[in-house]
Order: sequence, then structure tokens, then C-alpha cells
Amino acid sequence: PYLCGISREIFPLAVADISDETVVVDLDRNVITMGRQTPELPFLPHRRKLKLEETLEKHAGDVFWKARGLTALEVEQTRLDGDENQLAKMLGTADAVWDEKICAMDDAYNLAHGPASMSILHSGDVADTDRKQSRWDAVQEGFLRFYVSMLKDYRKFMPSVSTNKQSNWRNPDSVDDGRFLSDEFIQSQLPDFHPFLEELIGTQQFDDFVTRRMYNAGDAPDIKFFDQSIDAKRNRSKLKLKKKETPFLHSAIARRKLKQIDAIQPNQDNIPHRSR
Repeated sequence: PYLCGISREIFPLAVADISDETVVVDLDRNVITMGRQTPELPFLPHRRKLKLEETLEKHAGDVFWKARGLTALEVEQTRLDGDENQLAKMLGTADAVWDEKICAMDDAYNLAHGPASMSILHSGDVADTDRKQSRWDAVQEGFLRFYVSMLKDYRKFMPSVSTNKQSNWRNPDSVDDGRFLSDEFIQSQLPDFHPFLEELIGTQQFDDFVTRRMYNAGDAPDIKFFDQSIDAKRNRSKLKLKKKETPFLHSAIARRKLKQIDAIQPNQDNIPHRSR
């Protein structure tokens, strides 16, 4: 599977060539359409799904409407009131605000809006890079915690032989202990984890993850970060008496805190008068 982004103007011309297994994500209309032959997606574990949805709703649930100068609460209230004319007017204005924004997304410079701009008249969304970045950090962290919970035991089922003695970790004919123990890993988890894990383990994403974990675990920062995130989760358990060190996570936190740089104050000492 792969991602392919196209503009709305091109989409009508591409519809005839879209496979029946394609999942179309319409970011402009906030709609997901599944192809007629798209394989059924596995269910997520109930508790993990609730936690992930809570995080997404908290940090990104209002993004679609906020980008259009509205809130989800305003739209829902108008729908409950049953005023179709008011709802149509509201959605029409929202589309106009969004159309103005997407027209400027590829501009080289973010120019100021004109006095009659729809974004100024109907949108209170003020550019705030730091706030938006922290929001998306929280979304990323939500997915990280989800995968940490789902894969927290994966290291117990990694190949135990040296990498020069094995060919393909997924191959059942590989040398003993030379492949990831997929079936054993899945059976060791809670029953409601099984459908998602069975699907995940069959993906290229997981194949790449395990391969990099086998051959480059000591040098890959993302693998090290993920493994120590698992250790940090286990450390939070009251049942774990001996805590594991997670120095890589601490260094990442330090780097985040050190992003702010204080500029040196101008100093005119020793500068000739004519150059000032």
C-alpha cells in the first residue's frame, strides 16, 4: 500500500482509474470512502481504542471546523436546531474560508489577508506555530503510546541468533531461533489484541521495523526511542520494583526544552563611528 496525494481539481479525472481496493481520504470534506473490495480493517482493542480516540479528540477533534472559522459545537447545535437554511449558510461560509486558505497553502510567502478576507471576517484562527506544533506533538504521542501498549512484549520474541546466520525472519525454514516468533507473540497477548496484531505483523511496516531492530538496534535512534518508551511504560507500573534507565528519553526531553535560543544583545563596542 502507498499514499498518493492529488488536488481536488484533478480528482474527478482520476476517479475512473481508482482501484476498488482504494481508500479515498477527502481532507477538504472530512470524508473517508472505502473501495468496494477494500479488505475489512481489523478491530482495535477496546480500551486502547478509547484512549487513542480520547487523545485525538482532545488535541485534533476540532481541527476540521476550526480551519473553517467554526467549532464542532456550533455546527452540532445548528443541526440540532433543525434550521436547514442557517446550516446551509454556515457550511457555505465555512467552505469559502477553507477555499481561501488552501489557495494560499502553496504560496512562497504568507501574505497578509485583505480587508474583505473570509478568513479575517469568519475565522478566529490566528497563526501560532508553537501552539500548533505542541498539538501535533500530542497527537504523535497518542499514536506512540498506542503502539507501545500493543508491542510492549515484542522483544521477547525477537530472533536470538546472530544476523549472519539467517536469511528472512519471516521464513519458517530459517535456522532455529532465527525468525520473529509471530504466532507465539500474538498468542501471548490478550484476545482482543489478536485481530489488529495479526494484520500489523503482515505489513511491510512491521517487517521493516523488525529487520532494522535485528541489524541496527544499537544505532537507530527511532528504535532506541521506541524500546526505551516501552521501558518507561513498564517503569510506571507499581509492580515493577527494579526500574530500567531510559537515558535516551531524557536527552530527547532536554533537547525539546533547549529549542529556545536567546539571541545575543547587539554590541557596538570597538566599531568605528562611521560604520554605526
